[in-house]
Amino acid sequence: MRKLIVLAVALLFSLSLGLGAALSADAPKAPVKVTNFSKKPPVMYDHAKHKDAKCVSCHHNEKDGKYKCGECHKAEDEGKAIKLQDAMHKKDVGKCWSCHRAEDAKNKLKCADCHKEK
Repeated sequence: MRKLIVLAVALLFSLSLGLGAALSADAPKAPVKVTNFSKKPPVMYDHAKHKDAKCVSCHHNEKDGKYKCGECHKAEDEGKAIKLQDAMHKKDVGKCWSCHRAEDAKNKLKCADCHKEK
């Protein structure tokens, strides 16, 4: 379960990195490194592989100019937003989880599919 949380956190964070570019032009062409708050390797998020997803589904605070998940979803919950790991991985809430780990997910992945060792 912890691995799943890390995967979702990394994926959501990487999505947020590309929102600014997506709003002003196109999403980044190259994969974006997603920093996470765990011992797992960071995720390299590829916007091109997620072209069917709506940007706002992950970048939900884009109106406030906040595109990086870690701007609100800190390693430790400060009472305003859930922790980054939960925002990515928590069942029924996590952005990555909803597409890649839910029982009805079309594109199921294992943690190591995104958190790859160098």
